[in-house]
Amino acid sequence: MNPKSSYKDIFGLALESFYTHQDKTSIKVHNEDFYDDEIPVEYLFRTYQQMPELEQIALDLCKGRILDVGCCSGSHSLVLKSRELEVLPIDISPKSIKICNKRGLKEAKCLDFFELENEKFDTILLLMNGIGIAQTLDNLDFFFEKLECLMHPNGQVLLDSSDLVFLYENELDETDDYYGQMTYKISYKKSVSNAFQWLYLDFDLLKKEASKRGFLCELMFEDEHYGFLAKLKFN
Repeated sequence: MNPKSSYKDIFGLALESFYTHQDKTSIKVHNEDFYDDEIPVEYLFRTYQQMPELEQIALDLCKGRILDVGCCSGSHSLVLKSRELEVLPIDISPKSIKICNKRGLKEAKCLDFFELENEKFDTILLLMNGIGIAQTLDNLDFFFEKLECLMHPNGQVLLDSSDLVFLYENELDETDDYYGQMTYKISYKKSVSNAFQWLYLDFDLLKKEASKRGFLCELMFEDEHYGFLAKLKFN
């Protein structure tokens, strides 16, 4: 959750404080319709053994040249690099990229996924609800077009999301906007981001939207908390 439109480098501030001073102050996530949530900053520095099964499976499926989108502190990229795979970690947070560099990911770059050009990858990795960068259903065309531009013909996209229907306890109305389109603010200590949109998709809708744009969508894993891992390939 570090969209450019709301940019105050909240994640970068937290990563820098933890890495430099072992400051464990959490990142807070605010949504006006639900209770605040917290992201423990140390969780962003987890090892492969500390990662949930969904992430471990995704990393085990990675192959070829890999683009790690929204790499944050570089934890996923470090695992891939330790396996002697070629990986390009990118994030829009300058401070996060500096932490990646200090952790041994000299190739990490401060780049926006939607502005990346003239590159091709065998695997595009979007973890921690990576499809959220599309922000809304209306932006999915642009999102899938960008994937297509960056993928080799036999490439794959590995992404996760969550079906948020459980939050509404049968209170949904068919006339409402899609329930996975959320608006958040995030904060760290006294720094607060502007409001930004973030998209969660249920698997059936992801499969339907991907199919419209020529992608095969395969369910690779489901967890006990409405989360899932999907693989996209060209049809």
